[in-house]
Amino acid sequence: MRLARPSRRMRWRILLVALLLVATSATAADSQRIEGLITAVHRNDFVLSSDGRQIVVDVSALGGVTAAIAEGQRIAVIGTMAPGGQTFRAIRLESATTGQ
Repeated sequence: MRLARPSRRMRWRILLVALLLVATSATAADSQRIEGLITAVHRNDFVLSSDGRQIVVDVSALGGVTAAIAEGQRIAVIGTMAPGGQTFRAIRLESATTGQ
């Protein structure tokens, strides 16, 4: 009895799924968490004061989240730093664990 060979389309699908799994696991490993005080809120970003630095946090990927945050609020941001080190791309927001 001879088994049927997987179709070319199926092999491409399996390869695509494997690549997506690798890409998403690499993204999760590269993310970092920063905490700070919100000093300014704009439409698609806000300015976070953390460890004496002013960091622009891009929240455009989160869709409308700036309505739920306010200036003076302590917050934690999970995401990745963009090349250049001035903009942080948020993938999730959390409440801050330190209440300085």
